[in-house]
Amino acid sequence: MANQYKYGRGKEQKVAQSLRGRGAKVKVSPGSKGSADLKATFPSGTKWNVQVKSTRNSKPAQPSGHDLGRLKQSSTKTGTTPVIANITQSGIEFISASSGRNLKPPTKKR
Repeated sequence: MANQYKYGRGKEQKVAQSLRGRGAKVKVSPGSKGSADLKATFPSGTKWNVQVKSTRNSKPAQPSGHDLGRLKQSSTKTGTTPVIANITQSGIEFISASSGRNLKPPTKKR
């Protein structure tokens, strides 16, 4: 179980690094019990609550209905966008937890 936790934390760090590379300020959750693994704030003012999902298999894991509900609820309370970050073999895919649409991290304010 410890190896699984370590694997997941490594993937969370990978997503955090990717978002920081796009100009976001990112806070990584101190444990695995919160609704969001990451909280990202972009220079545009957009804020994301991110749940990272990955697996060693070819298909990314899906959040449970309970986890999805918690993510959406906490995002509503904090005025943030609930996002699922799927780690795939081709990279990181950001998906809206509300609509299921693919998302791109916002660009800087002009």
